[in-house]
Amino acid sequence: MTVKNTQHLLYISLTLLLLYVSPNSYATWFQGSAEQQIPTVNYNFDAIRASTIKQAITNASLKSGASITSESIVLDGLLQSSKSVLKIRENIRRVEIISESINNNLLTVIVKIDIDTTSSCQQDDYTKSILITQFQILNSLRAQNGELFDLGNQISKRFDNQLRNHEKISDSLLLQQAFSSSDQLITLDQQKTLKTAYYLGTEYSSQFIVFGYIQDVSLFEQVKDNILIDDVSLRRNFTFQLYLYDALQGHLLLNKRYHGEADWLFSQHQQIDTNNSVFWRSDFGRVVLNTVNSAVVDIIDSISCQSSFTQIINKSRNTVTINWGAKHGVKMSDEFYIVKKQSPQQDRGNIRPILIPNHDVTFQVKHINSHSSVLESNSLSAVHESQLFDLITPKSEY
Repeated sequence: MTVKNTQHLLYISLTLLLLYVSPNSYATWFQGSAEQQIPTVNYNFDAIRASTIKQAITNASLKSGASITSESIVLDGLLQSSKSVLKIRENIRRVEIISESINNNLLTVIVKIDIDTTSSCQQDDYTKSILITQFQILNSLRAQNGELFDLGNQISKRFDNQLRNHEKISDSLLLQQAFSSSDQLITLDQQKTLKTAYYLGTEYSSQFIVFGYIQDVSLFEQVKDNILIDDVSLRRNFTFQLYLYDALQGHLLLNKRYHGEADWLFSQHQQIDTNNSVFWRSDFGRVVLNTVNSAVVDIIDSISCQSSFTQIINKSRNTVTINWGAKHGVKMSDEFYIVKKQSPQQDRGNIRPILIPNHDVTFQVKHINSHSSVLESNSLSAVHESQLFDLITPKSEY
């Protein structure tokens, strides 16, 4: 094998680190592989590798029942990272490289692709409201090289931009503060999280809250043995912890750690401008974006099948006002139940909220605005007994 061949073994055994997988994830993965012979002279390894990856993706898609061609696949950063977001079919979102190997000039690639199965669950017609808090860097010393101290703020903006433009999201709000201190995020005390999430959800009219922290952005050297001289590459980690919380129901929906790594091609003392596209087009910048993309897919999966709730934000003598409107999918024909939230004390002082819907009384839409709706009921006692911040849910949910 030539020195050039051996240098490209840098890509061998790329894997995605999934330290904690939430049971609410709806992704379904299918595995595929492909092989391609590498000529002994006059060849472009990157082109051979790209075509082999595409063929492996095509083979995996056949197992899932989705038929695609290699020509329709755009790798979108997969050559720099072990994962990517695909835009070739609506139900194929992500691809990850499981392994790459070269044996007797034969390149073998194994991949897995993510198939969207959220359509198998019952979904309502209402879009979701979500609040994104600021991600902090857990150890700022590891961000010193390149001075990536602003990376947490940039990651938060990326989450906001991607969720804001998703068809299932009506309201995405970026909060300019962290959910809590880094120490509290690591331990994630159940009762503190419940209280903080409910306060933020009520204050900012959001059912779901995204929060977390960047665990690692450290540099490391990767050494590959060559025939003549060892090949040493400077690489950089990107690892973050993500939490997704249903603030109104008091449920932790997603608790997952994401990891990516890539070559760090900047000079040792160069100060990086994270607002500059030069950074985001670099190998490391693209891996950061791909890793965030993967987390966004999991967030959408997790909230798509959750029951939708909103709250009463105003009362009059005969009506209540909720913070859902036409933008959220409310129509004049819709009916709603009121849901009382109880928090019975349990052992060790833990409080787990219980939601109790009143099936006997329905609320109908009287008037719709863009972000709010006025509801009325044939039961005046139900209106009088309702309180601000009581939960409201579509009748179809129950």
